[in-house]
Amino acid sequence: MDIFSRNLLSPDRLLAKRRQEYTYAVNQCVEYNSLMIRQHVGGGKKYYSPKSEEMVEKIHGGEIHDFVREILDSKKSTPVIVAMEQDPNDANPSRYYLFLAFPSGEGISTPSNPELYRRVRVPLVEFCESMAKAFENASCGLGSEMLLSVVKACDTGVATISNPAWMFALAVLMSKNTHNVSKEQFERIIFALCRLDAWRVRDDVGGSRTVLFALPGQASVPLLLPVIQKVFVHERHVFVYDGCCHTVARGTALRQQYGSSYRQTAAKEEWELVSATPTVISSTYPIAPLRHNQDLPGTLTKLNGVQASIVEAWMASVDTFLDMKARERKNFYTPFVCRLGFLMKRSGIGNGDGSDLSGLALKNALQYITGSKSRSLPAEAMEKAKKCLNNCRANAESYVKKCDIAVNTPQAILIEKCVFTHKSILIGEKTLLDTVQPKEDWSLKAAKKLKSYVQPQSEQDSQWKGSNDLSTIVTLQ
Repeated sequence: MDIFSRNLLSPDRLLAKRRQEYTYAVNQCVEYNSLMIRQHVGGGKKYYSPKSEEMVEKIHGGEIHDFVREILDSKKSTPVIVAMEQDPNDANPSRYYLFLAFPSGEGISTPSNPELYRRVRVPLVEFCESMAKAFENASCGLGSEMLLSVVKACDTGVATISNPAWMFALAVLMSKNTHNVSKEQFERIIFALCRLDAWRVRDDVGGSRTVLFALPGQASVPLLLPVIQKVFVHERHVFVYDGCCHTVARGTALRQQYGSSYRQTAAKEEWELVSATPTVISSTYPIAPLRHNQDLPGTLTKLNGVQASIVEAWMASVDTFLDMKARERKNFYTPFVCRLGFLMKRSGIGNGDGSDLSGLALKNALQYITGSKSRSLPAEAMEKAKKCLNNCRANAESYVKKCDIAVNTPQAILIEKCVFTHKSILIGEKTLLDTVQPKEDWSLKAAKKLKSYVQPQSEQDSQWKGSNDLSTIVTLQ
């Protein structure tokens, strides 16, 4: 159908039609993802009954304070986030509720297999405000998949949370905010829920004292990144990006494998898989499309629907990054900017002699994530990380082989023409602003600007050691 639309509709109408399709797919994905999680905490697919949610415990008003105290009891189980939803029977039907579920027993770690959880519904804004105060007193693709796999493999004491479905659902809610949730309330919600999820995995945190969040796909970046940077200004942030053609190749491979259906079922009924946003949706459908680019609709008509959606999602994410970097004196956004090409051993990217910089790039990224530049990473950990990286790289190259887009081919030229309509984005093999070059003595180009805002652990680590030890990975894949 897309090929007929490209021939019959004007560029503006075609883009409007495509964006309606993006919105529908994203919204349906959020709903279906929520159903998968409901089934998981409701006893599993075989035993779950929607009627059982009539027995969900409801907490209001003065009960919220005691409920938060219960959650912060380190001897009790910590809830998982199931969904953000409205109640049509509520006195205020536009109010959002947070659906939480507690695993049985007193273990800290979330059980991998499905079981019947204690389920609770609580007003979203009021709960997150109370939770945020409690935590203050106590203290979004291939790039993220690759780094998360490596971090887990080298066992450096970093707990990981990958592509959480609740975060993607919140980004969608932010994109269509029609229920008077203020910007400040969204900030408190993100702060509280990130802290809650980090508290849930506290048993997995080791010597690095770090919880690593991977944002759910490039589609969520324009909405989530500015808010997360603001509420976690002292934390370590990683921005992983790839060239637009490479991103389109991987996104196309994902669509070919999984299709465009929002009904993406986890391979196994395990919490980490069930609670993650399907990459085929979060990385290939834009949530916050680019605005104020009059030349973009005309160039996108030359691409098929799959390519056009991925290109727009990629451009919107890079646009957000560039906008935040342009205001770094005010927002103090100084991430570790990691080009995926270094890890993928692609030639011509800062290595004119064709040398392999992947080992150095990997070492630099791990030093930043673990906050250990002044302390050498154990040799065994680096060996595990390199082995994992080699496996990830081989799998990624094999995965996109049939969809790869060679330089200077007609497809690549059409994609680059779309990117070039955004005058601030460089095309081809050029790098984004402040990309960290693989070196033994590497540095963040703007890191010193944060000195007065970060409590240093040591003189060398002060430039990237966060005060609260949360890290985020933003990836364009």
